[in-house]
Amino acid sequence: QSIFYDQLDDLISQGEVNSVIGSLCSRSEIRYGTKRSNPFCNDPLKYVSKVDLTEQCDFNNIFVKTAKNLLNNDTVSHKSQKLLTNGFQTSGNLLLLKTDFMEEIKRILDSEIDKYRLCFKDSEEGFIRHWPTEYSLFGWLISIESGGELRPHMHEEGWISGSIYINVPANLKIESGNLVVCIEEELVNQNINQDKSINVVTGSLCLFPASLLHYTLPFESEEERIVLAFDVIPKY
Repeated sequence: QSIFYDQLDDLISQGEVNSVIGSLCSRSEIRYGTKRSNPFCNDPLKYVSKVDLTEQCDFNNIFVKTAKNLLNNDTVSHKSQKLLTNGFQTSGNLLLLKTDFMEEIKRILDSEIDKYRLCFKDSEEGFIRHWPTEYSLFGWLISIESGGELRPHMHEEGWISGSIYINVPANLKIESGNLVVCIEEELVNQNINQDKSINVVTGSLCLFPASLLHYTLPFESEEERIVLAFDVIPKY
């Protein structure tokens, strides 16, 4: 613990602001009960956002058809993902592909990211005050079948992380298939709010600080659960 805090304090004193520092500060507070001023985000669960894209665009044509075409296209390869059961993940950055509607998808993402930043523009949290002047988007598809899940993890290179729900099977049990964002994957301190379960449906867009861990709850359905996940990655 003392070695950990020596290294963490050294990084903080150097002015490091990134999602990994944010996660380490938050998780160590839960594990060790010692609070540090978090240079990235002191209260990341307050900055979880969900919007309905079906109210804003032709979601079926722009997102659903594009995603299903990519999943059925042999030119898009899949990668090994140890955190994923009963599913697969595409490899590479799909947002770089020159396909129908991909430019429109990127335009919508940029617009929603800008709305998110403006919504919290008065915040004193580091990830808002040090918002990157330039960023790139990195996106991939995840398809999960019945009984599958994605275990807790974070995206170390991200500033904020996001997910668009291309298909969420209907008539699931309460909370089945939900996205859960959390500070720590194990509940070790009952006095600190550690997680938030988000009821997602087809068309939902979720955005949250990349310092948060996140995972999916298992579900039972004959349909696939398809998600376009992406990160906002600062350009330094």
